[in-house]
Amino acid sequence: MNKFKWLAFGIGVVVGAIGATVIASRPSYIKEGTTTLLSYGLQGKRKLQSAAGVAKENLEDLVAEADQKVQDRKNKAQA
Repeated sequence: MNKFKWLAFGIGVVVGAIGATVIASRPSYIKEGTTTLLSYGLQGKRKLQSAAGVAKENLEDLVAEADQKVQDRKNKAQA
């Protein structure tokens, strides 16, 4: 599995370098379109990360509350 990750990384680097070279050698409208598309992609990524962070925090809160209830029941049973 580790070899596959390095192979995928290497392929990504090569494709990225080729893409950057092609984009840099084309007319400016292609570069503008590409940067605009990438900016929307980054904006979407940040929104998803934010939503995932909120969901993670909510899940952690629920787990903590459930754990507290388990402890309360355990303490009640021992009393």
